[in-house]
Amino acid sequence: MELLLQPVVETARDFGARLLKLYSPANRLTGRDAIRAGAGALDFEDPLREALRAIRPAAGWVSDDEERTALGAGEWWAVDDVEGAVNLLHGRPEWCVDIALVRDGEVELAVVYQPVGDLLYTATRGGGAFVNGHRLEVSPKSAFADAIVETSQVGDEPAALKSRIGAAIGTLMSRALLVRTTIPTTFPLLALAEGRSDVFWQYEPALTGVAAGVLLATEAGALATDLTGAPWRPGAASLLVAPPALHAEALKAMADL
Repeated sequence: MELLLQPVVETARDFGARLLKLYSPANRLTGRDAIRAGAGALDFEDPLREALRAIRPAAGWVSDDEERTALGAGEWWAVDDVEGAVNLLHGRPEWCVDIALVRDGEVELAVVYQPVGDLLYTATRGGGAFVNGHRLEVSPKSAFADAIVETSQVGDEPAALKSRIGAAIGTLMSRALLVRTTIPTTFPLLALAEGRSDVFWQYEPALTGVAAGVLLATEAGALATDLTGAPWRPGAASLLVAPPALHAEALKAMADL
């Protein structure tokens, strides 16, 4: 995977530079119709797919950006060409090119490039996690009551799922130091990998939103399971990521949600 990393990094930087030309801190939109139109102008999925296919011709492609089912055997690219497009369109810096390679249900490689700030996050399974070449390490906290806990919207969740997320946030506010929700999913996972956040959970996670971030977090020292405590795999119904010292307490704190 180390030999594969550099061409994927170069690809992420290339497409990040293209997107950066469409970004301005002054960007503002008037409503959902304008957001949809703006998002269409940011669609680089096809050329990014071709670029990655040239690097790994036999790997499949996760075509649904809200994919929640298990993948078949072999290698798959799980990619979001502009993770956080809604932020880019509103002049916010939290957007990125997000690339993960999954093999037989395990995330093997992750490259996340955030053009605003020129931040490059990389990880290979068993090889550690890095930002701009500096090794990442998760938070040393051990008490859930002291934890910053985060979740994320996936997209247009059904009403029942939105209600469940809202109820969980309300309950956790009395159990943790701080509870946050944001979009896109990658960024709270990056914060966890860097030790700036402590616990991340999500119901019905979409693979393209979590694959790269999960590998970065686990290579930085975190544990990733579902909310039953079983090891997380693509297609799992939930996701919980936390440092080892916090993980068991986080599972207990969320058991009734």
